[in-house]
Amino acid sequence: MISVIIPTYNRDKYLFQALTSLTKQSLPASEFEVVVVDDGSTDNTENVIFDFVSDFEIIFSRQSHRGVSQARNFGINDSHGYILVFFDDDAIAASSWLENIKRIMESENIITGSVEPIHNNIWKYFAPHYHQADKPQESSVLLEGNCAIKRYVFESIGQFDANLDYGHEGKEFIHRASRFFKIMYYPEMVIYHDYASGLSNYLSKQWKFGEKMSYLNISQITSLSYLLFNYQKIKSGGQKIEKKSSVLPFNLKLKIRLIAELGKWSHFFGAIYGYLKYKKK
Repeated sequence: MISVIIPTYNRDKYLFQALTSLTKQSLPASEFEVVVVDDGSTDNTENVIFDFVSDFEIIFSRQSHRGVSQARNFGINDSHGYILVFFDDDAIAASSWLENIKRIMESENIITGSVEPIHNNIWKYFAPHYHQADKPQESSVLLEGNCAIKRYVFESIGQFDANLDYGHEGKEFIHRASRFFKIMYYPEMVIYHDYASGLSNYLSKQWKFGEKMSYLNISQITSLSYLLFNYQKIKSGGQKIEKKSSVLPFNLKLKIRLIAELGKWSHFFGAIYGYLKYKKK
């Protein structure tokens, strides 16, 4: 049995599209269940769920607003599958997605896949990690919205860190998992998802990534001055821009660079906020 776990928060319109894509899977509906965890939504989420009760086995759970990691953990506990698949509420699955996952997971423990943009807009240039390669390879990146993990992995190393309500939850998980399990990337495991929905959403993401970067490294950040002087080293690479940007029109390249610069500052101030929030008293 495969369990598809979807955390959601106030995204009823997007959730409908995500669930609709699961009705079009080549894998028979009898071979998977869908677990939707509502992270305290105030919109029409519950009614959206009812539209799909005749399409596949669906489990609907609710929790107070505690973030995406806690919602995923809630879904793990409520699910029945041996293979746990994590899917974003604003993504669309390719029709062969679950069928490919079932086949691949016969020989793997943790896999992640490829993400193609839904819309052909500027945000596709900010997510080179969405498509790692054209053939399977070992990976150090886990895309939380497109991954599959066998249940005994969680039983062995624990679930997602609930303190990571958004940002770097996959990074923290594979840091623990990679000590015992190999993480593999498979390009045929395809979903469609936009990296950002607009400038405000992009900057908010960068802020959260900065905040949670400080959380993950709080033991080594001995002071605010240490963070300021070692920020780039801790960040380890920073925001990456699509390598093909050099062949883009000048105006588009300029726009990408300007947005990326704003993102860097948002990440930087988020890191400062994270240090102040998580530093030891």
